[in-house]
Amino acid sequence: MSKKNRRKTIKKKESAIAKNDFSVDDSKIYIIATLIMFHIAPLIMVMLGENGQLLLLQTFLMMLNPIFISLAGLIYGIKKGFNLKLPAFMGFLALISIPMYYKFDTLAYTIQTTVIMGIVYLIFAFGATVIGAFLRKLLRFE
Repeated sequence: MSKKNRRKTIKKKESAIAKNDFSVDDSKIYIIATLIMFHIAPLIMVMLGENGQLLLLQTFLMMLNPIFISLAGLIYGIKKGFNLKLPAFMGFLALISIPMYYKFDTLAYTIQTTVIMGIVYLIFAFGATVIGAFLRKLLRFE
């Protein structure tokens, strides 16, 4: 095999993750679903009073929000490919909802929970988008 042919094969290799450019038009449904999950649903739970607040803390913060952000990132990755802007945007929307709707005893605990859960949400969104983009490439959805 000559050097010329070897160089051609190296140039033809593609990354294992499908990438795309971020478009607000393509991402509208994911942004709206994130707004509903992180802002509208907690607002309804807060209006339900003490029981709603307790349900919000136990169910939404620790279970439903990470599951939602993972599924939304996975679906986005499969349909559109990987882009760093959508997971960052989803993580930012989740981050600003925590001090707004979740009631904690002290300010320090609120800040601590916001930082920790913000990092968790970013990791889940980023990881799910990467896995979805890899599945897109693997299953040839392009």
